[in-house]
Formats: sequence, C-alpha cells, structure tokens
Amino acid sequence: MSRKKQQASASRTVALCYVRLSFTREADDANSPERQRANIETVCAARGWTPEWYQDTEGHKSGTKEKNRPQWLALKSRMADPDIAAIVANDLSRLHRKGWRVGDLLDFVEEHGVDLVLAAPGRQLDLSTPQGRLFAIFAAMFDEWYAADISQRQKDSIAHRKAQGKSVGTPPFGTARDREGYLHPSKRGAWLMPDGTFVAGKEDEPPDPGALWRGYYAAAERSLRLYVIPEKRWGLEKIAYRLNIEGWAFKDRNGTPRPFEREDVRRIIGNWPEYGGIVMEISAKKRRAWEMTLENIPFKEERAVFDLKLLLEVAQLRRDRTIKRADHGVNIKTYPYPLNGITFCAHCEAMAEKHANPKLRSRLGGQGHPKLRRYRHKQGTSCGCMNRSVPAEIFEADFARLIKLLTVRPDALQMMTELSIQSDKAFRKTTTTQVDPEIEKREAITLCRRKIEAAVILFGDGRIDHAEYQRRVESNEREISHWEARTAETEKSALELTLCLDVIDKIVRLWDVSEDEDRQGMIRTLFTHITYDLDTRRIVDFKLKPWADRFLTLRAALYEVEENGSNTQQNTPQSDDQGVCTDVPLWGFEPQFWP
Repeated sequence: MSRKKQQASASRTVALCYVRLSFTREADDANSPERQRANIETVCAARGWTPEWYQDTEGHKSGTKEKNRPQWLALKSRMADPDIAAIVANDLSRLHRKGWRVGDLLDFVEEHGVDLVLAAPGRQLDLSTPQGRLFAIFAAMFDEWYAADISQRQKDSIAHRKAQGKSVGTPPFGTARDREGYLHPSKRGAWLMPDGTFVAGKEDEPPDPGALWRGYYAAAERSLRLYVIPEKRWGLEKIAYRLNIEGWAFKDRNGTPRPFEREDVRRIIGNWPEYGGIVMEISAKKRRAWEMTLENIPFKEERAVFDLKLLLEVAQLRRDRTIKRADHGVNIKTYPYPLNGITFCAHCEAMAEKHANPKLRSRLGGQGHPKLRRYRHKQGTSCGCMNRSVPAEIFEADFARLIKLLTVRPDALQMMTELSIQSDKAFRKTTTTQVDPEIEKREAITLCRRKIEAAVILFGDGRIDHAEYQRRVESNEREISHWEARTAETEKSALELTLCLDVIDKIVRLWDVSEDEDRQGMIRTLFTHITYDLDTRRIVDFKLKPWADRFLTLRAALYEVEENGSNTQQNTPQSDDQGVCTDVPLWGFEPQFWP
C-alpha cells in the first residue's frame, strides 16, 4: 500500500475477512465471532467488496502463533492474488499479538497495494499515513505485552490452585468440580438407546422407555475394578472390549458419549492419583509408572472420589505391569507399510455413517515382523468385524489388481479427453450464468491492455504521477500474466488426464520392483483413502486425490463406452480395441463405488 491514499483497482473486488476466537472461557465468548462478522460485513458492504471468510474459532487459537491457525495460513496464501482488494479484521489483535508479525503484514500490504482495514467501531486506522502506521506498531506492542501478561497471570493462578490441592484442566473422567474447585463424583452419564446409540443426559430424564442408564462415575469405577481382578489381569484393550459389551459410554472433550477405546481406559487408570485427592505436577499422559513412589502415598481421604484401597491396588499393579525399556537408541530400520495410514476399516466406516460421527472411523496400521507382516485394526474398538487383521501380501496384492484396473493405454487418452470436453459443455448448457472461459480470458486480457494504454495517456498528460503510473502498469501486467497462464480447454483436459495416466502407469510398472517405502510414497501421491473389509478381505471403496477425481469419473465412463460399443462380454480377460487393460476382472467393484 502506497503512502498516499490509493483506490483499489477495478479488478480487485475480494476482501479477505478474518475472524479469530482465542479461547471460550465463558458463555458470552461464543458471541464474539458473530459480533466480528457483523462489523466486517458492514465495512465490506459500504465499500462494495465481496467478503471471503476465514475463521479460526474452534479450540485454542492464540494470536502469538501462526501454526495453530490453519485458516489464517490459508488466508496468507491468497493475499498476493490479483483479485484481492483488502484484508479485513475486527481489530489488530485478531490478526496477530506479535509486534514483528504486524510489521511484516504492514510491509506486505504496502508492497502489494492491498488495504488493511479494521472493522470495529473506534478502531479504524489510516495506515496510508506515517502516524497511522506508528500507532499500529504501538498497538501491536501493547497486544504482545498483554498476551505475555495474561500468560504469566494464568501460570500463577494454576500454581496457587495446585498449592491448595485443586486440580487444573478438564476433570478426570467420571468426576466434576464443586464450587470450591475440588473433585466429586459426577452425576452425568449417557442413556444406552435400544438401537445401540448413546444420548447424554441425567438419570432422572430418560429419553426413551427402553433406554438404559450408564453413569460416567460408575463407568470409571467399573474400569478400575476390571483392571485389578486377581484371576484375570486383563489388559487395557480387553477391558475396553468388555466395557463396550456391557454398554458403558465414555465422554469425550466435547461432552459427547461414545464407545470406549483402549486409550480411554489408559486415561482412567493413569488418573488414579487425582481420584485419590492428589494433585500432580505433570499430566497423567506424561507420567511414568516406574517413577512413582508408592510407599506412603499421600492420599487425601476427604478429597478422594473412589475407595483408597482400590486406588492403591491400581497403583501397585500398574507399576508391577510396567516395564522400563532399556535405551537402545532409535530404530532406524522401522519397517514401512505401503498402505499404512490411508486404509480405513469398512465396518467402522458404516458405523460412522450410521451415527453421523466421523470420529468412529479407524485406520488399519501395519504391525509384526517383516516376514510376518499384517495390517491390523485399531486396538480397543468394537465395530462388528470378526477378523482383526489381514496378511500384508493379500491386501497389497488386491491393491495391485486395483491399480491395474485403472490403467489406460495412451491411445485411449483422446477418447477420454473428448468425454471430458463433452461433460464440460453439457454442464455449461445447464448453467445459464456461466461464461465461456476462453471468451472471459480474451476479454480480460483486452481490458488490461486498454488500462495500460490509458495509464500511458494519463501519465503523459500529467494527470497521475510516476509512482501511480508504475503501479497501474505492474498491476495490469500481473493480471495479464495470470490470464495467459490458463491453458485452453482441450489442452487443460489433456494435461490433467496425461498427468494422472502417467502416475498410474508408473505405479503399475514399478510396483513389483520397488521397495515398500517407495510404494508408500507412490500410493499417497494418488490416493486419499482406501476402505477395506477385513471379513471378506476386499477393497470396497477408495478415493483419489482431488486433481485425479476427474480421471476416475472418465475411466468409469470409458467402461460404459466399451460395453455399449462392443459385443464382448464384461470382464473378458483380454485387451480391447480402445487400448484399455482388461486382463484383470472387476472382482467385486460395483457401479455405486464410482463417483
């Protein structure tokens, strides 16, 4: 942004609008994003800008950092685009609470001719003047000091509460805090509905006559008692299975009940000091069982929420069953599994869709000796599948057959490109408001060139100074480059399909001769996720990367063209005239799996 007040170019109509909520401590805080949006919308409407929203309002989003604010990072990637007129926020502290970051932002908007606008009443600044920039720097320094001061006060408050024997943070599962800040048994729980789902509520308010009450406090006590049964000595995973069979529910951080997992049992067992009225310096996740001194444990009977004898048995058993591993350094030869991290259980996917809860999804992870490799289900979760693992060679062989089905010979590229163009034309016919991209491109380039000629005339007549003339020319030349970078419709489709075709062909050719680490990289280049059924040992669904989705749709259309245009039987293990590799049958893929 120049030191002089400048008007945004006619082509700059988009305002990047940013909303941030640091942390929700009180109910009134939830209104902050709505208030920020209202102020920003008023500014955008007054200046004729089209708002493009970016909001960091979930969880703790500190203004002193950037990496924990994904929407702000997405906004930064758009700031240099030629259609951006301004960056709008409610006040300067919503953008940053670091003085040097605000300084970098001011330099950036000045360099790129973008306005920085604060929408809150009484917070507007004229950043085109030295006085406005100086005030912004002072305000940023004050915001940084305020954040550091609040952090110090919070740490002092936590230390004071711990000195009084009051725990800090989310109460351990099954407990709540009284008015004085001490733990007591929670009266909350969940109702187990006849269809197997959970509904949060209270014991005296059943949502259904057939619902079964399952209190969180009773669930925590049941977990502790299962852990110390002398004749069984169950592990955490088996305890989670048992709790799910009995219909107990675990409450997540958002207060939503869900089935138990292995990690949930670990949290309950690890919080035995807090259940006994002891306030520890570090969280249960970071504590090591062999580091705990169990002689003369300073339990506080008046503050304990469970029987102290039970908690002592849990503490002793946990230490006895924990083995301190010898420090042998880092295993640099950890075996890579090609399909690890992107494969999901089909039964868990069905449960997640049924209950509209994506957290019920679970990935298959690779485990075992390199010679006995297996892909295993997530531990401690019950989804209805009978088999919990599959040999790696069976799963990877199925995947190899899948990518062979996607293979298309180069001579079929012309037909797929034609199908792509026809689909685009059909879409434009059904969309009356859409403009032909080629016509839009030519008109935009012509308009920019006219603007450059007009700037030359105005500068020659002395109506604008050299700085304004240079800004107008650079802005229009940058926009011309942007439009010229767009390829023609046919070229664009051919390039996209050729790229996808090349990636798939490379995977097929190199699959059998590549190391598993290289296979993993090739798979993640093309696939987003794969859904696998452990009982039937079949790939039941998959999804390609967004840039390759078009190829998948056209590949399915090509199957239809082949079936309608030839008398060959489906799944004939031969190569057809269109160059499609059909040496592998469809082996279970139904049409509904194609997008």
